[in-house]
Amino acid sequence: MPVIVEGISSEQLGRSTAEWVRAATIDVAKRALREEVARGFDNEPVVITDGMPRRDYLQVKPFGRIEFAARTSMVEAVRWALTELQKKSPVLTGRYASSHTVMINGAEVEGNIWGALRNARPTDRVQIVNPQPYARKIEGATANRRTGRGKRAALSRQARSGVYRVVLRALVNRFGKALFFDFKYVNLNIGIKVWGKRGARRVQRDQVYPALQFFIKPTGLPN
Repeated sequence: MPVIVEGISSEQLGRSTAEWVRAATIDVAKRALREEVARGFDNEPVVITDGMPRRDYLQVKPFGRIEFAARTSMVEAVRWALTELQKKSPVLTGRYASSHTVMINGAEVEGNIWGALRNARPTDRVQIVNPQPYARKIEGATANRRTGRGKRAALSRQARSGVYRVVLRALVNRFGKALFFDFKYVNLNIGIKVWGKRGARRVQRDQVYPALQFFIKPTGLPN
């Protein structure tokens, strides 16, 4: 097995030590990635530069660090999230636990969910939504000075911290280097209205539903 020695060439003598170390770090990383890809590693991995996922490795600091992590597939992340949502769902009739629905670009995925997710593009918006009318109350609410909304405890004693926000934190911890996630309430346009407050006034508005959103992020590999 050959031994590779990294040294300063005559062309590099005019550069500072920090500049040379930075260039050498990039060269070593590129060579290591080529070698690992040849052994079967992901050919478009997520780049982690100086501890920052998806940062271009050409931006590495002198004496910094470049890492490559195999991408997490959208299928893997959504499948795991669905399992966790069902585990953490409060159970009375079982209707809520069985209602977690996968959507792509606002439309429910029918048929082969995993096949559709394998073909998801970076511009697609993948969501898991629970369309039960009481799903929002299961999440509870934080106080909001702008809207005048007060803090509201989660509806179920079986899920005192809600369900979707809890799974969001677990998703970020498990897959955050490869994918981006967030939580929001979405309008499904199914015609259900509820009473709520807007400032001091009571108004009718469209019902909203808790959703987890999944996004494919750039890998950080230079173009």
